[in-house]
Amino acid sequence: MYARSDTHFLLFIYDNLRNALLDRSLSRAQSRAQSPSTDFPARSSSFSSHYSLLREVLSRSADTSLRVYEREFYDAEYGSGPGGWDTIARKWNKVALFADGPGGVKHDIYKAVHAWRDKVAREEDDSTR
Repeated sequence: MYARSDTHFLLFIYDNLRNALLDRSLSRAQSRAQSPSTDFPARSSSFSSHYSLLREVLSRSADTSLRVYEREFYDAEYGSGPGGWDTIARKWNKVALFADGPGGVKHDIYKAVHAWRDKVAREEDDSTR
């Protein structure tokens, strides 16, 4: 039931997007045909020009679907990697919290809180990653 309600409008959306792409391709072809700078005959009714944007979108979609997910590197000890504690400290210019900055209690607490937050976020994440 949940999946059905989630996908109920997908065919409608697909039809609307496809029609918009076809309309845009047709209007592009017609504007090129009316342009005085073109030296070739108008082919607005040809299959190739009418479906050019649709083919481009489908090609990009195929490229996207072939991408393989690679997990981002994260080193909890030194905080390196996207979303790591050192990366965040540098972003917010918190020198005392940098991996190569002065150590101390603040540094250790910051690392511990970040590790706890990361652990809880990964446990409760609904992502497919």
